[in-house]
Amino acid sequence: MFGSGVPLASIPESAAEDGLTNIAANAIVDLGNASFFADGARSIATWVTANAAQATRCTNYGQSACVDSFLAWFPASAFRRAVDATEISALRKLFDDLHGSYPYDYAFAGVVRAVLLSPEFLYRSELTNGSSKLMTPAEIANLLAFAITDQSPDATLLAAVQTADLTNPDVREQQARRLLKSSEQVWQRFFWEWLQMATLYSQGNEVGLDPALVKQMEAEYRTFVQEVVVTQHGTLRDVMAASYSYMQPELAKFYGVTHPGTGMSRVELDPAQRGGLLTQGAWLVSHGKRGRDNVVRRGMSLYKQAMCHNALTPPAGLDVQAVQMKLVGPNATVRETLNARDQTQPCGSCHHLADPIGIVFENFTSDARWQTTYADGRAVDSKSDVMDLGSFDNAHMLATALVDDPMFQRCFVQRFMHFMLGIDLGAAEQVAWTQQVHERLQATGTSLEEMLVSIVRHPAFIERPAGNSP
Repeated sequence: MFGSGVPLASIPESAAEDGLTNIAANAIVDLGNASFFADGARSIATWVTANAAQATRCTNYGQSACVDSFLAWFPASAFRRAVDATEISALRKLFDDLHGSYPYDYAFAGVVRAVLLSPEFLYRSELTNGSSKLMTPAEIANLLAFAITDQSPDATLLAAVQTADLTNPDVREQQARRLLKSSEQVWQRFFWEWLQMATLYSQGNEVGLDPALVKQMEAEYRTFVQEVVVTQHGTLRDVMAASYSYMQPELAKFYGVTHPGTGMSRVELDPAQRGGLLTQGAWLVSHGKRGRDNVVRRGMSLYKQAMCHNALTPPAGLDVQAVQMKLVGPNATVRETLNARDQTQPCGSCHHLADPIGIVFENFTSDARWQTTYADGRAVDSKSDVMDLGSFDNAHMLATALVDDPMFQRCFVQRFMHFMLGIDLGAAEQVAWTQQVHERLQATGTSLEEMLVSIVRHPAFIERPAGNSP
């Protein structure tokens, strides 16, 4: 709204749900975080008055006429909808009241703060004063914009509120396909949260990685998602199993692959070793730890998050290391430890399902390098039989099989719709809308664009969530 250079407001993240932060029930302003919003609004308002020529779009800042011209665009831009004369009048009165006792700059900043702290700015409305269960055109535009781009509606979408019928699924599809070119933030944030990569930097530090390489791993992830999903209109299969990535020379050398030149470039990978998000450093390091193996961390993460299983937790007070030592002793191989753990209660109730997934990634060290032997010289044995999926020699084979697995697909659809809409609709096999989206994903070769379009075309997309009252 104000151009470049505006100070960032440090707003704490709300509580996550299934690892996802875009959750309506948790994204609230309360006594615990209100001061962050107030401080942020004050900082921005002060900047606006100090940079008035740019921020206010006035050539006559300091005069009464500038207030009126500012109010002609700013509230509507902030509220992401048309504003009425009553709202403009209230804000003008606020300025006049403040200016009666304080300097012009202070009064002007007060108007900016009032708008930035208004519920109309901080929240996206899905409520109405009438009886209709359908969202208003402005509400639909806001939902489309934030769900697809993680930003406010652009000028074209705001114009469509007045000139097009956003209750028409064909119109929503047209807007959705147009907005996809600006959707990189949504996809990057979703896969980052769904696959739990927020621990990349802390785990990189634990396993002794050069911070510069950790940054390059994040850059690899973000460039890969941008290129595959947005630029190439790729599929879920591409995201999870593409035999190429994008990286800088230093990271390519660390991985042991050939870089074509300088800078961020596409790098071809050996599919017997790497391919897709699950073999990139961002995911591997996020689920790595100091020690010999990473079977539990990596296997349990995929089992719970990517396949939507509820894994049990060890009984309170259970000394896992002591139990494991009693089962196999200090000199057991990773395979011997896995077999003993999986066949013993209470460990086996979870581990016999998650461990066969985790061991497939044992050819990757905690810091994401390729390995065929452990530090103690013992050979890595990553072959595995995963229940209902098949037998695998490497992680890339597993990732390819996961994409074709209906359970994995349904979990992906459920989690993405949870993230996109801010509410968990339920499992795809139990909810008609989610099931229809899953069927569309399958029918289009796992096209992410077609999946997203099927979500926004559905009648439920523009209905207010159950329980909202006027």
